[in-house]
Amino acid sequence: MILYIAPGSPFARILRILARERGMALTEVETPLRDPAARQLAHNPAGRVPALLDGETLICETPLILSHLGWLPQEPAALSRLGQALALIDGIAVWNRDLRRPEHERSPGFQALERVRANRILDALDLAAHQPHSVEAIALACGLGYCERRHTVFAWREGRQALALWYDSMIARPAFAETVPPVSGI
Repeated sequence: MILYIAPGSPFARILRILARERGMALTEVETPLRDPAARQLAHNPAGRVPALLDGETLICETPLILSHLGWLPQEPAALSRLGQALALIDGIAVWNRDLRRPEHERSPGFQALERVRANRILDALDLAAHQPHSVEAIALACGLGYCERRHTVFAWREGRQALALWYDSMIARPAFAETVPPVSGI
């Protein structure tokens, strides 16, 4: 199976970490985003990552790939935690995209909404429920890691010492070290 990735994608990083920690061999193929000549477009017209090519079938979107690989949690509480982690990542990612627009096209109101949403999600966390090797804990750590390296305008550590200690313990694992996203500058 081929997993199309972008090194900075927190969504792809979730799958990359899970594959390493669960012993699944996936061939990772880095693909540029927003490039009309990207190789993956032959299989993936949406051009998004992650995208898993299993034989002739391409599956896009992290939850669908998790389901296909048998890694999607079944317990409602775990699904809820995963949903919150994915919502955090999604909100941070769209906030980040807005910051990359020319200044006159940015939306301060939109950015404020995403900041409030991210803070609300982090403030509502029950860290004791996030077992370190669970999908939802890995997703949450990938979201925080995205902020550390690619969306530094969100200082999520401020006032969250317990979360910072939890995150630091998560990223000490080899699979996290092997998938560190590049620094972005925002």
